[in-house]
Amino acid sequence: MSRRERLRAELDQDLRATARRLLVASGPEAVAFTAIARELSITPPAIYRYYANRDELIQALAHDLVTELVQGLHAAAATVGDQRPGQQILVMMRDFRAWSLRNRAEFALLLGTPMPEGRVVSGSIMQDWMWLAKAFGVPFERLWQQRPFEVPADAELSRELAAQLDLYREQIGFTALPKGAVLVFFECWSRIYGATCLDVYGHFSMAVPDVVSVYERMCQGVCDMLGIDYEPPANTAGGP
Repeated sequence: MSRRERLRAELDQDLRATARRLLVASGPEAVAFTAIARELSITPPAIYRYYANRDELIQALAHDLVTELVQGLHAAAATVGDQRPGQQILVMMRDFRAWSLRNRAEFALLLGTPMPEGRVVSGSIMQDWMWLAKAFGVPFERLWQQRPFEVPADAELSRELAAQLDLYREQIGFTALPKGAVLVFFECWSRIYGATCLDVYGHFSMAVPDVVSVYERMCQGVCDMLGIDYEPPANTAGGP
């Protein structure tokens, strides 16, 4: 890499890092070229050499965040080993919550209410969600191959739902899973996502002081659905 290329890459990294700081400090509305330029002591037109508009920068930032999240999930799974996919899913659920609580503004950008600017940014972020689905889906598929769990039969699914499950199964590449298993995957994710949202936005803590115990009940419920032997965390104190 030439010196010019290295400097360009460094500034691009600084642009996205500054965008993230502004997001965390003041929300997505604060992520503006003028604000970023002021932080980096450059002119706003210089940013257009990297991003055609704000939407492109937000999409790049979201991509970075999904990459960070997924890499963390993979690292958590690696502490268990591929021979225990059920326990991988369990530690990944906990790691997903931990990342989300450490990065509440970033969670809101990726998995909160779609941005009002338009469908382009939200659509791009939704495409990145596929990485997240695959991160959980790999041990899920491995678990199914090792020890199939109870899933709805094809005859129990409406034609419309079966078609949607077929499409999603093809998109994420889990063609070895029956449609019923893909539906169970969705149901597990709805529990993980729902419980994490309630936690991130403070709705759990409004009702119960021991948030970890409530989240662990959700984890145990997912384990029961998948026939996984639930193992409680080493520390169940009520923090993240």
